[in-house]
Amino acid sequence: MENNYFQRALIMSSDLRGYGQGTDRRHEIMQRNFVDLHATAAVAAGLDRESWEIQPGGDGELAILPASESEPRVVDTYMRALHQDLVRRNSVLAPDERLRLRVALAFGTAYPSANGYAGQAVVEASRLVAWQPLKEIFNARAEVNIAVILSRRVFEDVVLQEHTSYREADFQKVMVRRKEFSGLAWVWAPEIDRASLSRLFDPAETTADRQNTGVNVSQRAEVITNMRGPVDARRANFGISRP
Repeated sequence: MENNYFQRALIMSSDLRGYGQGTDRRHEIMQRNFVDLHATAAVAAGLDRESWEIQPGGDGELAILPASESEPRVVDTYMRALHQDLVRRNSVLAPDERLRLRVALAFGTAYPSANGYAGQAVVEASRLVAWQPLKEIFNARAEVNIAVILSRRVFEDVVLQEHTSYREADFQKVMVRRKEFSGLAWVWAPEIDRASLSRLFDPAETTADRQNTGVNVSQRAEVITNMRGPVDARRANFGISRP
């Protein structure tokens, strides 16, 4: 059946860390800062935020950007402006009051539906920003102000094709598994080099594999065969033991 609303768009999902732990007053302050962060970054990047379709959510939002907005500018200038403003604001705040932001970008199908927006890109951006290992970056490294995660299509079309000032080495490739979603993505956290990012994600990936498959990695069957020279195994019995 034809859908007259069908369209593809760049989707941005963003969320502040630690919102649920604050008081009502703290929530108000965080919401104001969240909106102001995005508004300031849009001006710095020369983007028209007023043209975006935005679904607010207290400490976060889902934004559907029109085709008139430059995708490389969003991925590059806008993200860097968010980072710079976070650094500036956090420099005068106590450690437990600092603003720390996760942002996910995906491109694909997104169109108005009965209760917001529908489409695979909407699902992808929402799953990427909510991925637990991305949240854990802030717990592992107190100096991190922002963690940006790009979908495979955004990374390959915009970063790899050299439409931004990023280098491929600025990002860490990860496999994201969240609910029914599974796919490759790339993470940028400017306070952490790629080697450190890799070390942060390796344990998380093991945990994610275990949670999604129901198999404890330490209990997987292992076969080790050490032989030297010819072996006559015609009457031998072979078995698999668990550690």
